[in-house]
Amino acid sequence: MSSSELNAVEHVFLTAGNLGLPGAPILNLALFYNPDDGTVSGEALITQSITPPHGRVVIRPVSGPVHGLGLGNATRVFSLSGEYVVSATPPAIGSYLAKFEATFVTDNNWSGHGSFSYDQQKVNNVPIKKRG
Repeated sequence: MSSSELNAVEHVFLTAGNLGLPGAPILNLALFYNPDDGTVSGEALITQSITPPHGRVVIRPVSGPVHGLGLGNATRVFSLSGEYVVSATPPAIGSYLAKFEATFVTDNNWSGHGSFSYDQQKVNNVPIKKRG
């Protein structure tokens, strides 16, 4: 295996949300980006300072396509989707499958903006950036 094959996939850690706004949901992504087939896949963690158990949502796996753009600093757009189990809050009994979706427009350094939704929540036009 050549060294170029070993570097074909990039591990990317991203954070999206209004970090300075208390109580705002924050999306953390740990993704593998494969530029050869134009896909990202990995897992998502949404944290929010609200009453448990809804302050931490883990979605795995998430995946989606990445498309190149040529619009100034916007060089790529990517979308993610996934599902996760939500347990009903007592006194209700049971659980259901909730959907997660996200779309972001970024530059080559994964900085940009976009939106994400999970269960009944929709978070619009938030910044995203690479961390680490």
